[in-house]
Amino acid sequence: MAMPVIAIVGRPNVGKSTLFNRMVKERRAVIEDIPGITRDRLYGKAQWDDKTFLVIDTGGFQQEPNEDIAKQVNKQVIAAVEEADIILLLMDSESGVLPSDAGLIEKLRKYGKRVFFAVNKIDGPRKEKTLYDFYSLGIDLFPLSALSGNGYEELMDSMAALLPEVPAEMSEYTRIAIVGRPNVGKSTLVNSLLGKERMIVSPVPGTTRDAVDSVCSYYGKKYTIVDTAGIRRKGRMSKTAERYSFMRTVKNIEDCDVALIVLDATEGVVELDQKIAGLVFHAKRGTIILLNKWDLVDKDTVSIKAIEGQVYQKLWFMRYAPILTISALSKQRVTKLFRLVDDIIEEGAKRIGTHELNEFLGNVLAMQEPPLYKGRRVKIYYITQIRTAPPGFAIFTNYKEGIKEQYIKFLEGRLRERFSFKGVHVEFYVRQKKSRG
Repeated sequence: MAMPVIAIVGRPNVGKSTLFNRMVKERRAVIEDIPGITRDRLYGKAQWDDKTFLVIDTGGFQQEPNEDIAKQVNKQVIAAVEEADIILLLMDSESGVLPSDAGLIEKLRKYGKRVFFAVNKIDGPRKEKTLYDFYSLGIDLFPLSALSGNGYEELMDSMAALLPEVPAEMSEYTRIAIVGRPNVGKSTLVNSLLGKERMIVSPVPGTTRDAVDSVCSYYGKKYTIVDTAGIRRKGRMSKTAERYSFMRTVKNIEDCDVALIVLDATEGVVELDQKIAGLVFHAKRGTIILLNKWDLVDKDTVSIKAIEGQVYQKLWFMRYAPILTISALSKQRVTKLFRLVDDIIEEGAKRIGTHELNEFLGNVLAMQEPPLYKGRRVKIYYITQIRTAPPGFAIFTNYKEGIKEQYIKFLEGRLRERFSFKGVHVEFYVRQKKSRG
């Protein structure tokens, strides 16, 4: 059973994102006192009483858009309306009734769906007087303050009463975050995976300013795809909205199951790519490296092995991540992502028995023991796996200080040769056995 959907629509800067954040109970949407901050559809899961549903935050609808971006925003708003079970039209008491409000009301009536009309920024008796103008629209109104919560319960009770109940056991889908610097093709990739125009795609770097969730189905299995804002250099993140988009991207990396690091195959790995990969590494997420725009690479002058070598040289800390060459624009090899994602999820959940691990450890120690520590032999007594997703291993030694990072890297390399753990971060925890000998 599909989760019911409520779409929040309205003209720019009426408080849609503030209301969205209140409904999903976290600061997910970018909020700024600048019209047009939200441009794509932003999804969030919400609950009211015993009803669970999805909320869509949309960009500001403009009655007569002049710019191409504004026209695409309008298309995204209409797409959200078509997807929704309930539409919530939000208006602004401070600016009063505008022709665009009446125009949007008329447009929504054509869809034959239940529409709730709320007037925002009503946070006191004096503000309630501003409602009189809105009654001229011939609609039932819910006075509301998305910021303080005034009138929020009445609105939610009314909407939730029309929503069906969704079984609590409804499965959560594998969460895939698509990350990379601006204009490497992340949104184009989302559109290719979904098979429809889901994201605003523009040659202007930084078109996506917030993380946007989409549900994607491949051979009956569903995945949540998150297109994150392109991460810019610090010097270019002076605006509040840019900084907050960066924080949202970091959080989406931390919340995902697998991160797809998108690189431009025609440019190779640049310093900013390294920093983005570092964020994924430190978040300990499963990883696939995508070389996008592969169709533009001159195959006569360069080989895939040579380019892979260059990538791993620059991203030396994640040689465990598989590399896939794709063209998001022509959809070349993009569906191979799903099999790789499934493999990485399986690898991350893999658990190796203690007996098998210690047989492996014996072979490794026979190959190379840890260096002496202060002239004394460093022993490793045994190893055991203590966690999955990501896999974590505890090794017990007589001298914890004697197990240096270089030896841990050696141990990890042998572990991956034996047990793979393709695409997943692996951690070692060095513990000291009380009795030294």
